[in-house]
Amino acid sequence: MGGMKISRSQIVWGIVLVAIIAALVVLYIVGRNNGWFTVFESRESLRAYVESFGSWAPLAFAALQFMQVIISPIPGNLTTVMGGILFGFWRGFLLSLLAIFLGSVCAFLLGRAFGRPLVERVVGKYVVDKYLGTVSSRQLAVLILMFLFPLFPDDVLCMIAGLTAMRLRTFVVVMVLTRPWGLLVSALVGAGLISVSIPLWGWIIIGVFGAALFVLAIKYAPQIEERMHGWLKKLIRDKEHIS
Repeated sequence: MGGMKISRSQIVWGIVLVAIIAALVVLYIVGRNNGWFTVFESRESLRAYVESFGSWAPLAFAALQFMQVIISPIPGNLTTVMGGILFGFWRGFLLSLLAIFLGSVCAFLLGRAFGRPLVERVVGKYVVDKYLGTVSSRQLAVLILMFLFPLFPDDVLCMIAGLTAMRLRTFVVVMVLTRPWGLLVSALVGAGLISVSIPLWGWIIIGVFGAALFVLAIKYAPQIEERMHGWLKKLIRDKEHIS
């Protein structure tokens, strides 16, 4: 039985991605030992940390946004809102969009280069089994919906998409269609632009409604996500039946 031939480009991508992973691991270990991750405990601590970089603050913020795609425990919505606060709407939005776009492509390439063993080690076998069937180049509409709905794990889906036959350029198109919208809203909130035309009573209603949604999301998020995923899988079966 002949061995599988590895191309030169695959070797180059492998070396580059191994270097990225090694750098991220070293950064995480050093950061954990020196208490770097305490900056994510509150908005105030995060803002003080980013502002401490002075003229390097935009680059530090972009690096933070990139890392929150690879290291999912960092809350992306919080950091995007902070981008609007620190840099204004357009700079905060564009910095977030560029960094998260690059992080998403990197997650896709990690899955593509190292395959299912790495992805299962990062996100778990159950998660891979759950989503791999609905993340494919044949179901782009379903994948786009999963990226648009807030309860699905966007960053995990990027890595799982790398396990499929989807081309990189197709994945890039999906990112262009789906990634900007949540970042747009978060940057608007951070820059304070949404509040211009909304009276106090409107914010009270929004706050009560948002608090109710937050409580429901905390309590029932797994059940809601499971039902939505089942609905998307049903769409796939109906589509294949019709075709």
